[in-house]
Amino acid sequence: MTEELNIRRGVSEDIPELVRLYDETVGHLESHINYPGWKKGVYPGRDAAEEGVETGTLYVAETGGRIIGSIILNGKQEAAYNGVSWGVEAEPDEVMVIHTFLVHPNFRKSGAGKFLMEFAELQALREGKKTIRLDVYEKNEPAVRLYERQGYRYVATVDLGLGSWGLPWFKLYERTAEECLNGVMSRISPLSADAMELASLTWSHVAKPLYSLGILEEDVIKIAGISETQHVDIGKRALIIMCSDNGIVEEGVTQTGQEVTAVVTENMTDGNSSVCLMADRAGVDVFPVDIGVSRDLRSGTRNTLIRKKLAYGTKNFHKEPAMTRENAVSAIAAGISVAGELKEKGYRLIATGEMGIGNTTTSSAVAAMLLDRDPAEMTGRGAGLSDEGLMKKISVIREAVKRYGPECRDAIDVIAHVGGLDLAGLTGVFLGGAVYRIPVLIDGFISGTAALAAVKLALPARDYMLATHVSAEPAGRLLLDELGLKPFVAAGMCLGEGTGAVASIPLLDMALEVYTKMSTFQDIQIEEYKPLAPQTNSGAH
Repeated sequence: MTEELNIRRGVSEDIPELVRLYDETVGHLESHINYPGWKKGVYPGRDAAEEGVETGTLYVAETGGRIIGSIILNGKQEAAYNGVSWGVEAEPDEVMVIHTFLVHPNFRKSGAGKFLMEFAELQALREGKKTIRLDVYEKNEPAVRLYERQGYRYVATVDLGLGSWGLPWFKLYERTAEECLNGVMSRISPLSADAMELASLTWSHVAKPLYSLGILEEDVIKIAGISETQHVDIGKRALIIMCSDNGIVEEGVTQTGQEVTAVVTENMTDGNSSVCLMADRAGVDVFPVDIGVSRDLRSGTRNTLIRKKLAYGTKNFHKEPAMTRENAVSAIAAGISVAGELKEKGYRLIATGEMGIGNTTTSSAVAAMLLDRDPAEMTGRGAGLSDEGLMKKISVIREAVKRYGPECRDAIDVIAHVGGLDLAGLTGVFLGGAVYRIPVLIDGFISGTAALAAVKLALPARDYMLATHVSAEPAGRLLLDELGLKPFVAAGMCLGEGTGAVASIPLLDMALEVYTKMSTFQDIQIEEYKPLAPQTNSGAH
């Protein structure tokens, strides 16, 4: 297929074209081999299209202005599903079911079917589902092959009550949220080399000494590669602040109680916090996310609270794992979801922040395990611990690393055992930036820990990250060195909330002013500078 394939939610104006798609597809099947056993004029038909559009569960694949495929994603499970031992225990609202999946016969080998299935996986993550399920007529061999290639596991063969239509037995398949996450991460694409080359060429023509804006130039080139155009635009930007509580505060590792998390989060929705004031100045929209605060929150009128609560805080990892692996996956999926929502709203740049009493403890523990470092190297005073408090904090982390380390096989396990929901959510934001091709700014230590977790899960995600500043926390520099990313600010900041990331945005703005508006050497009739040695650009941070 030469033209771009796009998937979007179906609208009422699509219904006549959907009916034609259904009729032409079923007509072709009836004249060849009717693998799914569909009946023209019976199913699928106008009723299915109208219901899918009305409920917002029907999606279309289109290319060149033509709808060539469709899929319905909802929670409707046939009665026969109830008697089956599924691989994942889930409530009805935690299940996504695939229905009425088809591609026009003229586009069967275009990759549209695979693209629709991959879209379903991403949509399941965005909606916080634990699993995707589907049924397929047992003799529909092409569909069975596709599902199995996509990693769906056979569960059972059941009677859906369609024997009178000549369809006695259907196979059931399932794919878990974690399997969907793995699939999404495996499809992260590289930066656009063409856009980066053009951006680099643009810089070379600007009438100033070559490479004289340093890392700022490199990051503009990287943003060009992310957005696939040398015409870099970060005019609409957002700050995502993941907010949650941490059970580890029970161990006296913080100066303040966890009730502060809720107070500050609500203040953020009123626009009344350090980072909100800074964001106003920098032209950044603020999105606080309740992913695990210990009580229900009100939302102010200034910055609407995004509600993604998965639990009322985590457990005390000194006594037991902070959360289940399943909860960690759900929190990562929530972060991907928020990034996707902002992309759909037209945001071109995402800064990351967090709010959660005790999250320097969880981040120190996660960073120590991911970097295989002594917790003493990774642990600071947080919001102002005494010497005695710092020693207690290090001791608690060291014990947890020793206890849980052998059990952790990957970054998800590490987050589940000693991390926090805010940390997991930020990990998802970094992955979401890579999935949706949005540059994501790393803030400080906690944000950097989440960035490293994302890279441990999907190395290509690193290309979509920009380091902004070096945190004053002990592990700040170590994390950036491990990521291989260079910050352009060193101000001794350790406030959190995304303040360092927001503070860096005006510098990017100024660099872009030079990139887009500065006279070229040709304009001022001066010979261009010639590079004396190979230079490293943002593609090799």
